[in-house]
Amino acid sequence: MSIDPIAPITTTISPISGPGEAAAISPAQGDASFVDLLSQAIGDLNASISHADQLALRMAAGQEVDLHQVMVALEAATIGLQTALQIRNRALDAYREIMSMTI
Repeated sequence: MSIDPIAPITTTISPISGPGEAAAISPAQGDASFVDLLSQAIGDLNASISHADQLALRMAAGQEVDLHQVMVALEAATIGLQTALQIRNRALDAYREIMSMTI
């Protein structure tokens, strides 16, 4: 039985900013802010729900629509909405927990 040695760390680690120094990471470097990401996710969810709704309306009106596409779109919209509701519920629970903390 042999034990392999631990490999050394070969990546460089950036220095930690000291007290009073600004962090090197900023949203201006091309990263999207949380508000932008949240807005985009809600917009995508709204588009998914609208698409599923239009497919269902077209099918109900008797137009030529594949049943498989309608069901997949409806299920994708349902799963997206359930996920958004769970994220909202967890965010509210975290907010309530933080508000109930004593300082």
